[in-house]
Amino acid sequence: MRSTRLLAIGLLGSLLWLAGCGASAPPSLGDAYVAPSVLGLRSEFAQKTGPAVMLKHGDHLRIVDVRRKFVKVLSDQGQYGWVDSSQLLSPAEMDHFRRFTEQALRMPSQGAATVYDELNVHLEPNRQSPAFTKIPQAGSVEVLTHKVVPKNAALSSANAISLITKPAPVRKARKEKAVVYSDRPPKPPAPKVPENWQELSAERIEAAPVPQKAPAPPPAAANAGSKPGSKSEKRSGHSSSSAGAAIGEEWSLVRTKDHLSGWVLTRNLTMSIPDEVAQYAEGKRIAAYFDLGAVKDEEKGINHNWLWAISSDVEGFDFESIRVFTWNRRRHRYETAYRDHGIEGFLPIRVEASEGKYLFSVIVRADDGQFRLRRYQFDGVVVHLLSKDPYQPPSVLGASDGKAEPLKVGEMQARATRPGWWQRRWNSIKRLFGR
Repeated sequence: MRSTRLLAIGLLGSLLWLAGCGASAPPSLGDAYVAPSVLGLRSEFAQKTGPAVMLKHGDHLRIVDVRRKFVKVLSDQGQYGWVDSSQLLSPAEMDHFRRFTEQALRMPSQGAATVYDELNVHLEPNRQSPAFTKIPQAGSVEVLTHKVVPKNAALSSANAISLITKPAPVRKARKEKAVVYSDRPPKPPAPKVPENWQELSAERIEAAPVPQKAPAPPPAAANAGSKPGSKSEKRSGHSSSSAGAAIGEEWSLVRTKDHLSGWVLTRNLTMSIPDEVAQYAEGKRIAAYFDLGAVKDEEKGINHNWLWAISSDVEGFDFESIRVFTWNRRRHRYETAYRDHGIEGFLPIRVEASEGKYLFSVIVRADDGQFRLRRYQFDGVVVHLLSKDPYQPPSVLGASDGKAEPLKVGEMQARATRPGWWQRRWNSIKRLFGR
């Protein structure tokens, strides 16, 4: 009786000790932040049901365990769960994104744009980048700049862990069995040879002479008159640097009404310039537009003067022409007050109003490869070119800090401590009782 009591006391003490061990919080392997707008936190590693807890963009998490590319995290509210590490940002990446957003908030708007359907806003100009917010249907954003990147480019992240996977099994081609029809009619007999086959074989028809093609000019003669890398060579599409280049797609940096900045596909945006002006774009995309003052028409009401920039089909610059439209109150229509085409222009375009006049500046690249800042003045009727000054473009947005260091999930997996036999048994008991 006494030995049984001692055994029960020992078992109870062991269970209490195991309970104390199970209640202790696991050590932290690092910090992370939620990248997408909404992220589900799963209670189990291989759980196929829906997520138990929903996290939001920017929520702080502590990583406590790693299994391949999945990590177990602890939220600030004390909730444990598993998430995909590709949906998390390191503290350096989160800090880099915050500084990037602060810089984008100070950039001048290049015009408003609307979307037809709900549109994701990505952290980077890449389809694989997490979407941290969405533009609602028929929502409006401010366009800041554009960028062309290779299509389906892979993200340069250290999160990826090389996994040894078996190659896909090679399946043998299925052999089709020949179908034999018993009621098929017999083949017809072969036609007989004509009696005058010798005379037919002796006839010869003289073929018509084939015109000789002129020899193709050598490559040097074909490009005579244009230097390598010149503007004419770039516009003709025969630049050696563009040969064999990857297909690119254009992204736009936008600013939402919630003062958040991110990247969206440009083709999903529609610039909010009136159709009476947009029809003169001739199928080309409007890269930027600005309001240059209102004009009161007694018959047509209030109309506005507009400045726009037309996007280029050639990569390497943002727009190829600028144009100023004025409203003619006598003829009740838009007319072109100024046009400059065949240029290599770069965003941003800046517009300022001063004493009833509008001053705007445009960055262009001259034939010698140097940048110029052209300043114009619009007095409501005529556009005057004020100056052409040398210009030094600033560094790319966010490039001064370099690429932020991502989460090192591989190193965390090497440092992660695996539970012992007693801990695994105790975890099984807790799961059995739903704890």
